[in-house]
Amino acid sequence: KRNNKTEIFQESLIHWGSVNSSQIILAPHLISVFKDAVAKENLQTVILHNDVSEIISMEKDKSRHNTKFSWDNYYDINEIYKYLNETRTSYSKWTELIIGGESYEGRKILGLRINTPYEQGQRETGKPVFFIEAGIHAREWIAPAVATYFINQLLTSDKPDVARLRDQFDWRIFPTVNPDGYHYTHIADRFWRKTRSKSKNGCRGADPNRNWNYNWGQHSSSDNPCDYQTYAGSEPFSEVETRTLASYISGIDNLLFYVSFHSFATLLLVPYSDSTEHVDNYDELVSIGQKALDYGTRVNKERYDGPGTAAETLYKASGGSMDWVRYKLNTRLVYTFELRGSSFHWPASRIWEQGEEVTQLMLGLADGAQELGFF
Repeated sequence: KRNNKTEIFQESLIHWGSVNSSQIILAPHLISVFKDAVAKENLQTVILHNDVSEIISMEKDKSRHNTKFSWDNYYDINEIYKYLNETRTSYSKWTELIIGGESYEGRKILGLRINTPYEQGQRETGKPVFFIEAGIHAREWIAPAVATYFINQLLTSDKPDVARLRDQFDWRIFPTVNPDGYHYTHIADRFWRKTRSKSKNGCRGADPNRNWNYNWGQHSSSDNPCDYQTYAGSEPFSEVETRTLASYISGIDNLLFYVSFHSFATLLLVPYSDSTEHVDNYDELVSIGQKALDYGTRVNKERYDGPGTAAETLYKASGGSMDWVRYKLNTRLVYTFELRGSSFHWPASRIWEQGEEVTQLMLGLADGAQELGFF
């Protein structure tokens, strides 16, 4: 039963989690309300951090003292875009800058295309396209970091299997598809998740992974523009970021893989997120996904959970990018990787661990798909 006290409580805390557990960031003035609520429901609680602001301060201090782009640091949007531009210059024969759309505040959704010269037989059919997007939820900093790490691996690794992976596909990689929100997490609110559009009542942003036109607004979605996390927007594709990115993806010929990087859950998801009914090639998705997870254990012995649908492993959610790509474009190989970790603060000094793991995960996807004759 809702009352004034519980409404203030629910609208002020920041929370995330799965069906069985949640993590909550609580303002000091709400501690007594929270204790009363968990006692009433007989819930168990554990304090993970007494002061999250200390962790945020450490992240910002490190960022201010690091000028060269590396993978022991987190960067704001301008630095990431600078890296993409410099990489385009350094590898001009293989790469080009691509624009996947635009943002509410006028930023481009900038990505990098990596497409090495055709091998024998590829010119006639064209290489299959491997599309990767990250950072759709602004606060998930490890996702853009891993995306740029993987770009660097494709272009610089001297390992034969990584070079083979690079040459097999026409890569389209977008490290930050919610650039306004991501920038806002660096300058104002580290836990901001949404876009930065402005609703009629003045509240900011919509959840860009609830805003796609597939079963929009049905599950784990809010119709309240002031909802801090899952406001689905005023209508499907109300957000310019999702609308323009969808247009870009729709124009890709020969799209084989669509992969989305999120954090955190150490989990591999396949469509659909709002139903326990399986897509027609579910067994293929699981087989290829299992191969990827096998490869991932080469780096980290803690295996990802899955593959499975979000409806079966987490909770039902509607209006996500992965589901729209599968339903609207009938893209056969569509995955979401919930990267590992126990919070949104994956240590910058350990970005390389997840970067190496993701490189192996992508190798596993490619090898699994090739074994099943997808290319």
